[in-house]
Amino acid sequence: AALFLCILMSILILWIEQISGLGWDNERLQILKGLFSPTFSFHDVVVYLLLIQNFGIHINKINGPTWTIAVEWQIYFVFAILLIPIWRRLGLLYTVAIAFLGGITLNYLLGEASQNVHPWFLGLFALGMAAAEISFSQKPSLIRIKNSLPWSRLAAVFACLAFITEWLRFELVTGIDEWIVHHFLALGTACFLIYCTNFVMNDKPLPPAVRLLESPWVVGLGIFSYSLYITHAPVVWLVHQLLLSFQLSPSIMAVKWFLIAVPLSILVG
Repeated sequence: AALFLCILMSILILWIEQISGLGWDNERLQILKGLFSPTFSFHDVVVYLLLIQNFGIHINKINGPTWTIAVEWQIYFVFAILLIPIWRRLGLLYTVAIAFLGGITLNYLLGEASQNVHPWFLGLFALGMAAAEISFSQKPSLIRIKNSLPWSRLAAVFACLAFITEWLRFELVTGIDEWIVHHFLALGTACFLIYCTNFVMNDKPLPPAVRLLESPWVVGLGIFSYSLYITHAPVVWLVHQLLLSFQLSPSIMAVKWFLIAVPLSILVG
């Protein structure tokens, strides 16, 4: 549906451009590179339908953010063919370790191509699997782990490490790769999931600081958040292009872009 929406928008945009002579500002479009593009080929559409747009030059075509869907789709096959059999034979710890090492090894073997393929996501998905098993397993060893570790503190520590390493990356500190930030963030997320699930499993209300996540507005947004994620790019792109024609100052441009693009993205999503 998101792909069909992008195709319709592209046809409309190119038609308006043809009959009105309105041209998009290609120079200023560079800041939105990878978000959305109204010019693409039938071959690009086929690539997106096959969910292999994270390979080669297709990652910035049609609907940029959906490269993650391709990664997820490919990892589902790895889970079914490789990780679940390993998990059944060797257990959770070995499965997570193999997923971590396999993803990081592929990251360096693939070179520059790994920035599109993101093979280290395999370890991140395995952490989600680990959080689920620790939360719901009846195995004595995992129950002891669930009840003994300070999950909330661990979540806070890993989240802080993720923000610090990401900040250092923005400061162009060498030696800090993207996969390091992602693993810290995934570790924090896994710990946070176990922490919250413990309350649910014991029929206890979440702490006040976390209870916001159960509010009707947040839950409602969560219900269609995936649709919002895969449809926001063309909306944000189009609002940006239309605002450029008004010759606004950068600050006014940013405010109007935010006030228009965010609610419109939510509405479309």
